[in-house]
Amino acid sequence: MHLPTLISTLALMANTAFAADIIINNKCHYPVWVSSVQTEKTLLKKIQPGDNWSEAQIPALDGVGVSIQVIKQDAFSEKPILNLQYSLNGEDLWYSMSNTPSDDPNALAFKDEKLRIHNIDGLPFTEIVWVGNHRPEGTEHYHGEATLTLELCDDFARRFRA
Repeated sequence: MHLPTLISTLALMANTAFAADIIINNKCHYPVWVSSVQTEKTLLKKIQPGDNWSEAQIPALDGVGVSIQVIKQDAFSEKPILNLQYSLNGEDLWYSMSNTPSDDPNALAFKDEKLRIHNIDGLPFTEIVWVGNHRPEGTEHYHGEATLTLELCDDFARRFRA
């Protein structure tokens, strides 16, 4: 009988239909490139100024979360990389932001820019905000499902200058 297979398929479809997303909003005046890394790295995707990129959150795989890597050039090199990391374990979402390489204060991926991870759905969610220089703030936790939005170059005043 195929009833268990049908039930499993419907449960998987319902689970992914309501899954939260990861969104990268490029508010910079230049393009950026994004790749998602868990056990493998996806191809770089170009995000033009004013555009965004998104993907559904995926659960941790054998304890390995996901790193969304954002760069300012169209290929990975020795240049700095901005990382939005998250780990989805059941009802728990852990998230953080870091810069690679982390030991060189002069090699910041988005030096002098405002970066912000937040939730646009109004959930009681701890934001991570970097203004100018990057600083590690540790890992934040949210119990439940929540879309993570990373705003690049999130400068409210600059958006309204003539």
